[in-house]
Amino acid sequence: MNRFIGIGVGSYDNPLYKALPCAVGDATAFRDLLAANFAGEAVVDPGEEAVRDGLKALEGALPDGGALVLLWGGHARNSPNGLRLLARDSGGSLAAGIGANDVAGYCAVSGANQLLLILDTCYSGQALSAADVAAEVLRHVPTDEQHVWVGVLTSCQAVETAQDGLLGERLRALVKFGPTTLMLRTRWSVHNEFVRGDDLCDGLLKEWVGDRQAPQLRTNGSAWWMFRNPLYDPGAPEQVVEHLLLAARGSQQIEDRSWFTGRTTEVNQVVAWIRSGLPGLHVVTGSAGTGKSAIVGRVVSLSNPGERDRLLSDGHTWSHDDPGAGSVHAHVHARGMTVDRAAELIAGQLVRRGVLLAQAERRNAPELLGHLQRAVEVGASPPVVIIDGVDEARSEAFSLAEELLVRLARYAVVIVSTRDLPRPGGGSGLLDTLAPRGPGLDLDSVDAQQRTRQDLYDYVLARLADVDPSMDAARVAAHLVGVMGGD
Repeated sequence: MNRFIGIGVGSYDNPLYKALPCAVGDATAFRDLLAANFAGEAVVDPGEEAVRDGLKALEGALPDGGALVLLWGGHARNSPNGLRLLARDSGGSLAAGIGANDVAGYCAVSGANQLLLILDTCYSGQALSAADVAAEVLRHVPTDEQHVWVGVLTSCQAVETAQDGLLGERLRALVKFGPTTLMLRTRWSVHNEFVRGDDLCDGLLKEWVGDRQAPQLRTNGSAWWMFRNPLYDPGAPEQVVEHLLLAARGSQQIEDRSWFTGRTTEVNQVVAWIRSGLPGLHVVTGSAGTGKSAIVGRVVSLSNPGERDRLLSDGHTWSHDDPGAGSVHAHVHARGMTVDRAAELIAGQLVRRGVLLAQAERRNAPELLGHLQRAVEVGASPPVVIIDGVDEARSEAFSLAEELLVRLARYAVVIVSTRDLPRPGGGSGLLDTLAPRGPGLDLDSVDAQQRTRQDLYDYVLARLADVDPSMDAARVAAHLVGVMGGD
């Protein structure tokens, strides 16, 4: 069981420190929100001795690993030795209170492998170094855990005061309802039962509004699952990844109709790979703006039941082949992905499609490959997996290619869209790594460029057709195609 420690100090013996009406309520309310997944209590107005005794009792409290979250709300003061967190009976000297680095050290010897310290005090940004302290302690604590992570989230910068209750209010809203920004909801997907500690912190920082104070975050290590996802819906239908959905619709508005035009030869090639049913790795490549994501996104969209119904009902026909409903078993946009995160997303979709059996733990890359191999060997059809933007995985691109995609293609129809990347230090580039015999579809070829110009002309013409009767849409389309095509 995960562990929560809430320390709320709202009343002080020393008249130097004014009362904080929200500190205790924030600690208890956050405890209540985490109760289903975290054991522990909120401690109300403790003295220094009680705090130290409680922290000392943490040693070895989580012998099997797990998550530990500590929330401290109250007063604090800067000192030459770092931030000092003040208890109810703390004095007024520079040595008063409990050192934030000491708190981090006690938490680090608990046995937890996912550790988040939330400090809601004035000047709390001075305690960011506690993340480094805890990480250093963890390095000396034997653990069999693959993912070890420390995060320190503070309510303000080292030179700022904090408004009582503001951080707690926004933190609880995030845990209860999830982020409101569409961009952030990828990791908070309805298909993810949990979110990671860095997901929670990143959501708070990115959705913070106002200049009253500026929360800060420092992390160290490999973050893993900590908090229940309020958006999780085990019965939710599969959704098309937003990047692919917008690319395929030819629009930046999620509510807009699809403006997908042409690309007949290109989509037909991707559909042919899918229909073959033969394991292998197929690459769609081309320079920026040639429509790689639009092409694979179109296929994913027509495979997804919800988006397919929308496309079939909008009254527009198309000239390319139809991949069919449910033809794509899993799809991922690789931007910012690690190997194991991509494997986990793919595995989750294969479970929902009945290709793999469900299991309590998330699958990493070796587990995905092993389980899929066994499934195919006992009779399952090779699933179709589409990965868009492998080059956008940046420093992880070659690891993603070599440790997951090339190996996955032994048991699945793997379709990848990517630009080429040089290998750091020399050697085969990304395209040669993925497709030593050459890409299956090169959008920079002469024939593909000619088709793209015609498709672009038709697309612009369609978008401008009803904008203004005084506009010569055909002339504008011809001009834009000429500019973009270099004519």
